Amino acid sequence: MKTNIIKIGLISLSLGWFTSCSKFLDVSDELAGGITDVEQVFDNVDRTRKWYGQVYNNVPDYSAIWVAGSSMANAWAGYTDELYHRLANNTGKYGNWNSSNSNNHRWGTLYESIRQANIFLEKVKPIVATGVSAAVLTEAEVERYKANIRFMRAAYYYYLMEQYGPVPIITQSKTLQDELDVPRNSLDEVINFIDSELRGAMMGMEQEPYHTQLDYAAVPTKGAAMALRAKLWVYAASPLFNGGFTEALLLANSDGKRLFPDRDNSKVQKAVTALREFLDYAEQGRYELFKNTGTFNPALSVYGVFQDYNKEIIWATSKDAWGTATNGAFDQFVTPRNEPSGLGGIHVVQELVDDFYMADGFPIKNTTFLSASPSYSETGFGTYDGIEVSRMYIGREPRFYNTITFSGKKWHISNAETQFYLGGNADKTVPDGAPITGYLLYKRMNRTVYGRSATGAVTRRYRPSIIFRLAEFYLLYAEMLNEVEPGNPDVLRYTNMVRERAGLPKLEDLNPAIAGSQSLQREAIRRESRIELATEGQRYFDVRRWMIAENPVGQGGQGGEFTGMNPDGNKAAFHTRRRFQTRYFGRKNYLYPIPLTEMQRTKGMLVQNPGWDR
Repeated sequence: MKTNIIKIGLISLSLGWFTSCSKFLDVSDELAGGITDVEQVFDNVDRTRKWYGQVYNNVPDYSAIWVAGSSMANAWAGYTDELYHRLANNTGKYGNWNSSNSNNHRWGTLYESIRQANIFLEKVKPIVATGVSAAVLTEAEVERYKANIRFMRAAYYYYLMEQYGPVPIITQSKTLQDELDVPRNSLDEVINFIDSELRGAMMGMEQEPYHTQLDYAAVPTKGAAMALRAKLWVYAASPLFNGGFTEALLLANSDGKRLFPDRDNSKVQKAVTALREFLDYAEQGRYELFKNTGTFNPALSVYGVFQDYNKEIIWATSKDAWGTATNGAFDQFVTPRNEPSGLGGIHVVQELVDDFYMADGFPIKNTTFLSASPSYSETGFGTYDGIEVSRMYIGREPRFYNTITFSGKKWHISNAETQFYLGGNADKTVPDGAPITGYLLYKRMNRTVYGRSATGAVTRRYRPSIIFRLAEFYLLYAEMLNEVEPGNPDVLRYTNMVRERAGLPKLEDLNPAIAGSQSLQREAIRRESRIELATEGQRYFDVRRWMIAENPVGQGGQGGEFTGMNPDGNKAAFHTRRRFQTRYFGRKNYLYPIPLTEMQRTKGMLVQNPGWDR
């Protein structure tokens, strides 16, 4: 793989363009080029392309899992029943916070990008040559740029909707002052607007295999637009946005306009149709589940999907926060303290550890759809990779070993045993010397990255930061199809395709009664999504759109007592569960509040989401 400098068209992105506010343009002086007439920006090819590139800057970066405050980073894995890290703990999201807490709000960030998109769409035009070697911007380039910017604007509205529900739709280059009197549009209006924009944009966007050209791999394609549209209708069909959030059904603007719709069963079929359209497009050789070359090896396959651009990736950003093994970013945070430069700061909760299957495809505890594996034992010790470890870590599925660093696991390059208990080799004299839960995140780490010079090691290796990949859409299709036609064999076929890549048997082979049972298939699909997409930034939103976040801990619940191992004990005492944290979840937490500053600025024009008193 080359570097992380992936091009957007003919420009490379710079995060430093918007560093000061121009009174005339409401954008940076650097981007405006020191001029006071916006028309002059779009009379110049270089400035036009810079503006075009800047609109991409707020795509989500799911590699930034350790960034607690960034609006488009992946703090979500730390706010759901997957992870704990001290950076996120200080934000108050585990407690009963209020709308004045500004962490992870997308509101201002995305409306700024939407404004930049609106200006671009209003002003961009072809530019003809004014000299022998002068740059030009052709009509074809302009139309392609406009299609991509319409996609990005639709994506930004999608990410606002995902967090807040219905939001104001702004399609003109208004300033924030102009927008003070704009109320929230209804959820149906927002969904239909995004849908219309995506359908309009996708016909002018690049088509696969354009995305396989590494210099342009971050450019959104028609496939990305089709995938986003499919996911939009999944949200529209899910209980949170489809009549299931009873408190929201009463929410109305000051003129009495309702913001949330009643239940509409046709939306589930719309989701199935949109997903099927995308999969029909994908399965024409454009996308496929990643599998290792040579003899199929599930362990290598579930590892390799995150290491290089491949045909499973539908859209990935050119930004990444993997960092290096020594610079205080992802790779250093997931490295144990006993390894060179390790910070050991991203901790996995026991509830996620428990949800991975055994290698035989059965869960470790009885579920509604499968009995517990007879081979699982939580007590005693056995041997894994030549090391004595708890038996609960032996015989698990490949995704477990690719996701979790547990006590006794050998670290790549050094081949040293990792120990997180008192008396082991964890450095207990420093903060996070041992993970508070007894586990560290390992998923997406590259096995050549190491904090010290060694044979076969590097301190940095670029990996794509994936936004959409095919496995998620197989599971979304199975989920939605199950809601309208549970007897359709595709429900289990697409779920089993994800399981098969992970080396697991078909669900119906383990329990014939599951086939055609809507309730059993629903739980199986949700469990598969939980495992396959673990810590990739989706779980936080899934448990909310399903409206299961009030369940008990271990059943999708986001509030209650979360557990881990006991790093303060010796080896025997370590392997006992203990509560490490109590988290809060109330009904209001199904949606984010509109930021308090926005509520105050609009003087009542914006109505707040249910349950938030300010």
